[in-house]
Amino acid sequence: MSCARALQAMARAWRALPERDRAVFAAVRFEDLDYDEAAERQGCTTDEVERVIARVLVALDDAAECAQE
Repeated sequence: MSCARALQAMARAWRALPERDRAVFAAVRFEDLDYDEAAERQGCTTDEVERVIARVLVALDDAAECAQE
């Protein structure tokens, strides 16, 4: 498997995520907000931020693994 194929699969998975999930993930991982700050910005709970982060990580990991097969 090439890195390019895995990155393409992950990019497709990213685009397939709900916009809100992408926004929450980006706030935490790219803008370096903590979960409380991201929750406040998105109008949700810290628990929901935790679930979204986990959901996005699983989706991206699954996409990368599928590209390996």
